[in-house]
Amino acid sequence: MTDTAGASLGPLPRTHALIADDISRHLERLIVTGELSPGAPLPPERVLAQTLGVSRNALREALTRLAGLGLIERRQGSANRIAQRVPLSATLAGRMNEVSAEFRNAAEFRAVIEPQLVRLAAARVDRVQLDALRELLESGGENDAEGSAALDIAFHSAVAQATGNPLLAALGELTASWTVAARLYSHLDADGRRLSHDGHARILAALVAGDPDAAEYAMRIHLAEIRHLIERAGSSEADAAEDA
Repeated sequence: MTDTAGASLGPLPRTHALIADDISRHLERLIVTGELSPGAPLPPERVLAQTLGVSRNALREALTRLAGLGLIERRQGSANRIAQRVPLSATLAGRMNEVSAEFRNAAEFRAVIEPQLVRLAAARVDRVQLDALRELLESGGENDAEGSAALDIAFHSAVAQATGNPLLAALGELTASWTVAARLYSHLDADGRRLSHDGHARILAALVAGDPDAAEYAMRIHLAEIRHLIERAGSSEADAAEDA
């Protein structure tokens, strides 16, 4: 983990969402992946707005949202800070209705992009990159939701890096930024974490074999399994809410 001096805060990856939504999503990803350490100070709002290329009003709206989720601490007269204890599991569990539309968009986006990324990676990945992917996979044993989600993001970003194309690698990073809430939700319970680990193992086996067809198939199955898991969990929560 690093403090904000070592984190890549900007420029802001943009989508067609509201700017405040993109800011929240971007900073949340940096917190989840450990690029912003617990307790680390954020730059002054004026500097942070310039770094991200956004207005201070949009930045304040995003920071207010993140503070409401317990991800950052805002104090009058002092620097905004990353929360010492980031309650990602609890906050995301309560936000599923809010992020359901985002999840559908994220699942569709990943299904279009990631199978093609891993197909290229299977033809181009080198031994160093395979070792790095294997290390990430072996680190995924008994992690909690936050740690498991961070490894998930790192694994898929490393696959994009293995394409050898810097533009596609950047797209992999954007994918992580845009899909962080849905990905975190899939790691809230042990079944989801195990499903993620097993899917990564199949993807890695295809990459080691240098088989683009097998790699693409493994990625499609992995993404479909995760999508089904979250849809099933969302339906269960909706049923429980109706019965309450």
